[in-house]
Amino acid sequence: MTDPTNPAAEAAMVLLREHGPMHPGEWARRLVAEGHGYLADMEELVEYIGHPRLGYLADGRSVALDSLLAGRVLTHRLTDVEIASDILDAHPDLTPLLPFDDRDPAAGGLRILFRYLDDDVFDERGVDDPGWPTAAALLLGPDALAEFRAGDLVALTFVDGELRLSAAGAPPAPASDLIGALADLVPMDRPEPLDGIVWQLMADDRALFAVPTTPLGDLITNAGYVCDGDDIAVRGFDFAAHRGKEHLAAVAAAHHLTDDETEAVMSFMALIGTLERTPDDEREAAVDAVVASAGDRFAGLARPNAARAAFGEAYATLHAGTETLRLAAAVLRDRGPRRIAPTAHWLAGKAAELDGRTADAERHYERALAVDPNWDEALEALAGFASDRGDAVRAIGLLDRVEGADRESMYDLLQMFLPVDRPDLGRNDRCWCGSGRKYKACHLGKAEHPLEQRAGWLYQKAGSFAQGIAWRSLLLSLAQIRSAHDDHPFALYHALDDPLVADVALFECGAFERFVAERGVLLPADELLLAQQWLLTERSVHEVEAVRPGEGLTLRDVRTGDRLEVTERTASRQLRVGDFFCARVVPAGSTMQIFGGIEPIAPGQRGELIELLDSDATDPEDLVEFLSARFAPPRLVTADGHPMVACTAVFEVSDTAGIRRKLSRRFGAADKDRWTWTEDGSVLGALHLARDTEPWVLEVEAMNEPRFESLIDAVGAADPGARLREQTRTPAAELMAQAQDNGVLPAQPVDPEDPEIATALDEHIRGYEQQWLDEAIPALGGHTPRECAADPTRRDELARLLDSFPQQERPGAMSVRRLREALGL
Repeated sequence: MTDPTNPAAEAAMVLLREHGPMHPGEWARRLVAEGHGYLADMEELVEYIGHPRLGYLADGRSVALDSLLAGRVLTHRLTDVEIASDILDAHPDLTPLLPFDDRDPAAGGLRILFRYLDDDVFDERGVDDPGWPTAAALLLGPDALAEFRAGDLVALTFVDGELRLSAAGAPPAPASDLIGALADLVPMDRPEPLDGIVWQLMADDRALFAVPTTPLGDLITNAGYVCDGDDIAVRGFDFAAHRGKEHLAAVAAAHHLTDDETEAVMSFMALIGTLERTPDDEREAAVDAVVASAGDRFAGLARPNAARAAFGEAYATLHAGTETLRLAAAVLRDRGPRRIAPTAHWLAGKAAELDGRTADAERHYERALAVDPNWDEALEALAGFASDRGDAVRAIGLLDRVEGADRESMYDLLQMFLPVDRPDLGRNDRCWCGSGRKYKACHLGKAEHPLEQRAGWLYQKAGSFAQGIAWRSLLLSLAQIRSAHDDHPFALYHALDDPLVADVALFECGAFERFVAERGVLLPADELLLAQQWLLTERSVHEVEAVRPGEGLTLRDVRTGDRLEVTERTASRQLRVGDFFCARVVPAGSTMQIFGGIEPIAPGQRGELIELLDSDATDPEDLVEFLSARFAPPRLVTADGHPMVACTAVFEVSDTAGIRRKLSRRFGAADKDRWTWTEDGSVLGALHLARDTEPWVLEVEAMNEPRFESLIDAVGAADPGARLREQTRTPAAELMAQAQDNGVLPAQPVDPEDPEIATALDEHIRGYEQQWLDEAIPALGGHTPRECAADPTRRDELARLLDSFPQQERPGAMSVRRLREALGL
């Protein structure tokens, strides 16, 4: 609902009530014309119009949905799977209501779900059909549909800013005839967004959907229209063809394709489709038909950008594997225009690379250059092969023939490994290396860099391999997790270059193992041996024991106890003795080096991280999520580690005498009908029996959800006839934000120096310290601090752990001094 204290919102609502929905420009003109001078700069109005609950109508106008949908009712006929799962298929009946999910099903609200994004929720609710629903769904609280049967009509009504579910009653009221209205809004040649069409109908007819009617999907079908996903179109409309054209237009824009190049890509995709769908004994005739139909349209594939687009589209649709791509390349080579021969050979090379046939791929790329010595894609591919071999001279020579390649990072890296001539030696002089051979036969024109220098080159070779199309969806998935806590508009783009994302894709996800298997034949022998060593090296948690700024570090592997001397110039200027971080430390010739970034680890994270690294069940996504949690906003938690959530419930009590007796037995004597749940001096929850209502009600409060569930179970045991009237669960951060907005709390953070707050923090942290002394700590090998203090062989490890904690005492943090005193250290 609109904020009554916001003059922009209030003025906008006045205009909406008086004039109905308007185009944003009309909003601005009327606000100024009608004397709303305080909105002259339009900043507040723009902020209001940008509100996520603003809807855009089919005719281009915008509308405040909270006002438009107020009192509207949409119906939906239930199915067995919906009743069993308490999930409603939202399309098409409930599509117009989707902006108003409440995201708290446990409190009687609704939450939007999407297949493939929320599969875990569907699994929890017992939905085993991966194709249901086809689009969005609405998640209800458990047993919300228990009283209904398949075929029943439910109504969702928007009242006071919330969606309310109820039985629709039967029979529903007849609906207005939508045939004429839809004919004016839905064109014959394209689909329109369904929600915008329905909002337009509501804006034009204030009486529409004011009472329960036939479900929206049925009304649309009866009017002669069809829905597909989020769109509506006339019956018989070819949605698949339309979306195919839209997708191709997007591809053309992304690759800057000309019209003839776009037609060439379409023809190539038609060839791919024919090869995939046609049985072997009919394939030759089907291919003949495609080639004849395409005519000269394949010629547009001669340019590299069109070839890249064709390969990307083919890869995304290949169901029968790369054999289809290989066959398509052969058709282009044998039956296409001569000028696309380089493209045909390059596509065959890409198919071979995807299959891991490195030698075959290189041969195809060489054939592409034999036809066109300046074909960019083949030049770049062969430069990569030369780099893998350690031949920087050939790689640079190939890249010099590609416009703009000298601006790539790979080009700069290769420059570092070019041979350096010795002008003081003649061609026939004895070589500087001591081999006894002539300089021209030994090291003239050749590089001789030690393995510790080439280790970085080896890592970059593998990184380039992992940037291939086969790994892109995985990299994107990891980057999405890495950037989940970053609101920057380019956060995902930057995360794709994040060292942790690249390293996890290489090692935990298997790209490096595949690189060694497929490209190892190209690597110099010592680099191949080094790569095989890296495959045996695990990511771990390391403690910094000594720092040599600009040179290196002495590390202790917390998991194994090994001490490592590491060459590291940059991090050695930033890390301090006692710091902990997660990284992969690998051998590199006579040195140890770190590749894949350094992830700082807080003391409280070490145990859980070690468990993750030790477990064979840890997914790469779980690891990235854990290591990225440091970017998340601070979490408010209770003393037992659960997120702080203000939970309240109200029960109607049926047995007032019995519930009093049983609650007193469970929680102790009541104080003026109020019971306080305490354990070890900590207050965990409260219950209050209110007598000023009829029937009497019991109010329940707790500050995290596990405690709240325990209290609800206790109420059920004390009075089985008690009826839950309402409940709320509000995260503490949201509660504090609301309080600040209402002027109840100051906008600045809570002051820990405040005596009352300091006392509360001190009490809380002392209790946590006593609990910590007897917890099994993974960083201590699963032993408790008390056990390690009593064991001389483990006391040093305990002392190092305590030394890693912040030593300065401050409110809200464990006191290392008190811990040492309690442990006798």
